[in-house]
Amino acid sequence: MTQITIIGAGSVMFTRQITSALLSYPALNDIDLVLMDIDPEVLKRSHQLISKMAEQANTRARISMTTDRRQALTGADFVINAIQVGGLEPWRLDMQIPTKYGVIQEVGDTMGPGGIFRALRHIPPMLAILRDMEEVCPEALFINYANPLAPLTWAAKDSSPIKSIGLCYGVRYTAAQLVGYLGEGDWVEHPSTPERWQRLMYHDVPSHIDYEFAGINHMTWITKMMANGKDMQPKISELVNNPKVYAADGVRCEVLKFFGLWCTENHWHCSDYLPYFRKNEEMINHFLPQRWDLLALEEKVHSAGEAEIDAQLAGIQKFTIEPNMLNAPKLINAMVSGERTRINGNVPNRQSAGLLIDNLPENCVVEVPIWVDSQGIHPQKMGRLPMQCASLIKTNTAVQELIVEAALTCDLDAARYALALDPVTATVCTLEQIDAMFTEMFTAQRQWLPQFANVPSITQ
Repeated sequence: MTQITIIGAGSVMFTRQITSALLSYPALNDIDLVLMDIDPEVLKRSHQLISKMAEQANTRARISMTTDRRQALTGADFVINAIQVGGLEPWRLDMQIPTKYGVIQEVGDTMGPGGIFRALRHIPPMLAILRDMEEVCPEALFINYANPLAPLTWAAKDSSPIKSIGLCYGVRYTAAQLVGYLGEGDWVEHPSTPERWQRLMYHDVPSHIDYEFAGINHMTWITKMMANGKDMQPKISELVNNPKVYAADGVRCEVLKFFGLWCTENHWHCSDYLPYFRKNEEMINHFLPQRWDLLALEEKVHSAGEAEIDAQLAGIQKFTIEPNMLNAPKLINAMVSGERTRINGNVPNRQSAGLLIDNLPENCVVEVPIWVDSQGIHPQKMGRLPMQCASLIKTNTAVQELIVEAALTCDLDAARYALALDPVTATVCTLEQIDAMFTEMFTAQRQWLPQFANVPSITQ
């Protein structure tokens, strides 16, 4: 029996989405699904929901729960990391404090002040998971979903012999969007409402489309797209002249027009990683006229999801049980069943056969096509990216390298340097302002940064 352990399973909507796809595969009919969370109340609700889902799916899956991480990991074949330290409260600080200094983030989960402090919160507990895995399930595959995904996956490969991979649905989602823009599939709207978030998870790239991509998480580039064997790159280049596409995706159209490739991170989040669109509120509103408060949307999605979960627990509403945008179930099914499949995944650029992307740093984590079968994961070598795209990526990997160093060595100066090198922060702040912002954020978030308990203060 295959054991799958979800750490952070009290995040009930994510756990429901993962399980929805897991239970849809016949090869995973009799999985042992272990749910673990440090909050017993949310864990109990998640366990009730997933047990009911397994019952509706008429599977032989065994669903169990525990607040004991080591117990949850013992005997696991796959470990899915979905932790979010502190919930929404530190995320709110990630967004609000930098705004005072002119750094207005759209999401703040990967780069910028928010991404740096989220990494400092998430890397230590992730390392504790890996240490337990080394002792109780050393052959298991560690699947990281927690953000910032690339720095966490980077820290994992630098700190543990456990096999690991970082997964994100962004490439599949934005490739599906691009196909819609080209008239080769359904138009996929940005998920600005809870209902759109739900529909998004069950949308995918049509089977007549073949595409390749290379880059880093949240800055990956479409390097090839074919529709029924026809090269679509000329049509992609023309999208900048399509008023409907530009209105929906102005940031990526500008990036395409100047740098020549389509970026697979959605346009509002893409602007968090580049210095060209967020110098002030007026500029942001020009490039992102249809903005929304992501934290408020998160709360709306959570509220709508909770109401739906209440209905499912009461037996009023049935569960959706089918594959979705999440790559982990697809990967697990391929490894268990032997059915060869392709996903987008994040792994070390340096592999035994050489670099996956020749002109990116060998120690960074890259996002590339990965073939999966019963023998494991097989990343695809992608050669060289156009130099301009690789250079944009390097502005991010330089920051990520410092983030990882700060987290692994408890070096606050490295974290401060990372903030100073962040493209958006450096665009709007002086070094003095960056120093003040860093100190304010650290002071506000010390309760979620126990690894720095012995640091008496920060010198400005």
